[in-house]
Amino acid sequence: MRHIDKEDLFTILFTDPALAYVDGELFRNNAMLDGGAGFLRHLLPEAALAGVTSEKGDFVPGQTEFSPDSVFRKIVDSVAAGNDILVCDDLGNEWADFLGVNTQTRPPSINFYHGKYGPVSLSASAFHDAVGQAQKNLGQLDLPPGKMPDKLAKWTLDYLSGSGVQTAIPRIVAGGTAAAIEARIDEFRGAPDAVRHVYIVTSSLSKARVAAVFAELAAGGLATAHFVQLYWLLQSYFNACAEMGAVGFVICRP
Repeated sequence: MRHIDKEDLFTILFTDPALAYVDGELFRNNAMLDGGAGFLRHLLPEAALAGVTSEKGDFVPGQTEFSPDSVFRKIVDSVAAGNDILVCDDLGNEWADFLGVNTQTRPPSINFYHGKYGPVSLSASAFHDAVGQAQKNLGQLDLPPGKMPDKLAKWTLDYLSGSGVQTAIPRIVAGGTAAAIEARIDEFRGAPDAVRHVYIVTSSLSKARVAAVFAELAAGGLATAHFVQLYWLLQSYFNACAEMGAVGFVICRP
């Protein structure tokens, strides 16, 4: 208990949903009672997530793509398709499940994607792992040059599942060879206007359901403790991203 108290590893929620004690600090945020417009801007609806049935799908030796109804496949086919560099960094000291770089737009961007599967819920429990993973790796958003050789070596290999199935799924989805990716990332680092985005991509949240709760609260209704906990958990994630010069989002069901 002393360690938990010393490290501020707890959250206290109050009967007033505008108040919360998070990470050792007391916060007041009236956005929950004002319709949640700012919060909702961080939730990006993605219709493709409505039909997913797993995070990564099943694996058999030699398969060349992630399962069609998996969150990972939706990231590749829809969510992150606009990146001109996209690699799967899942497993083995990962920074994110997928790392994307878009060097064709201005400003250029580095994009971390953390994929999670779950049934639709307004509970915070579905987000603890994803938020923890996302916040833990915020320090890697600059793609540190000293760590890139190990990353590039990993990305040249086909995907080996956590259960030990060797697939033929290439980790490099877009961007050409490892050498070409390295050169473009080096160029990206020097861009003074480069922006960083962090995305939690999940099937467990519906933007419409969240908006409905905010509307009910604005009309004088009461929020469940589960929703208040979810709100503050995601708000802490958005704030942590902002402190590192990034913008955090949740890509979810409509």
